[in-house]
Amino acid sequence: MWELAHDMSDREHFVSVCNPQDLENEVRARRLSIHAVESTLQPGHNMRNVRSFSVFNVKDQYALPLDNLLLNFRLLRMLELMDAPIDNLPRTLGKLFNLRYLGLKGTKITELPTTIGRLRNLLTLDIRKTLVKVLPREIGKLRNLRHLLICAGSDEEGFFYYIKGIKGPNSIVKLKNLQVLNCLEANSDIVRRIRELTQLRRLQLTNLKEEDGRDLCASIEKMKDLHHLLLMAENENEYLQVDQLSTVPSNIRKLTLGGRLRDVPGWFCSLRNVIHLHLHWSQLSSDPIPCISELPVLERLTLINAYSHDKRQLCFNGGFSRLEDLYLGNFPELAEIIISEGTMPSLVRMTLHDCAKLKRVPQGIEHLRSLHRLKLKNASEELIGSISGEKSSDYSRVQRIPSVIRDAPS
Repeated sequence: MWELAHDMSDREHFVSVCNPQDLENEVRARRLSIHAVESTLQPGHNMRNVRSFSVFNVKDQYALPLDNLLLNFRLLRMLELMDAPIDNLPRTLGKLFNLRYLGLKGTKITELPTTIGRLRNLLTLDIRKTLVKVLPREIGKLRNLRHLLICAGSDEEGFFYYIKGIKGPNSIVKLKNLQVLNCLEANSDIVRRIRELTQLRRLQLTNLKEEDGRDLCASIEKMKDLHHLLLMAENENEYLQVDQLSTVPSNIRKLTLGGRLRDVPGWFCSLRNVIHLHLHWSQLSSDPIPCISELPVLERLTLINAYSHDKRQLCFNGGFSRLEDLYLGNFPELAEIIISEGTMPSLVRMTLHDCAKLKRVPQGIEHLRSLHRLKLKNASEELIGSISGEKSSDYSRVQRIPSVIRDAPS
């Protein structure tokens, strides 16, 4: 069957997977994919039929002559250059008037050419994990844009700045068709006017300040179709002012809050459709677990530095009926975790990270019949010792867990 599909594809010139040398000849396929590039690409002059062009596994030491390539692709609709060894984009990019998708993830580009504003038909722009720090103001001309993926990169999850935004012009709020916007470094004007983007389904904002809280809440309330929301404060000591939300978009499935919270938001209990909840550097003095435990479809819970540093005990007393993944990180004073029987009946994975004073595995872990993996990262020697060997104190409580990963501080 595969051979038949391949032969039909060749006959109809639907798609071609070829070597770099093949570009020197006439290319009749409409979709062209180049793999394992180990020599400089030498494009021919007759590539007018190509609508989609992708390059994979390009060796860093070889050049990718974008100037020549783009001149041959006047009808191109999709350009995928993920991880390609390029550090700049030619101005001729602006001549690809039919371009719908531009993928630059993982490249070494530092800026976008101003001619990108001519790509009026562009639907998706992906510059994640590049070296771009600022979007040009011409980005506001891309009125058909649906997906703007601009996250500058991420570090290990245990650090506050594990995700980094990119600065954008205030004109970004003119992109009324945007459905996905991540990850934008916000300013007061953007926070106030982003409510105009009512079609947003996924929104990630960083660099938020406490004084913008009222406008932030008012904007979020306007986004009825929002499914995924990430809000990161300017720094680890800045408060996220989100308690003024009167109603939360009912379709939210993934929620990440990074920054200090004065209290558990009253609207937490209304997150009936949330699957993934991530509290990052909240430094709460009150306990959100009683409220969170009742969320009916929650499958993944991540708490990183979510409590004030004097938190010594965590109690899970019932609930969490659908939870499959629990991540607890950066609890410097935590000495005890208690899980009552019947709690988290579906839990599959548990990670305990940077809990230096935790000497024993969670009390009640033996009741978690679905648990398949327990990961202890940067764990105390006492904790690791308590489950190492059949004669250790807690070995019997974890012996049925298929995968127990131990990692002491180096």
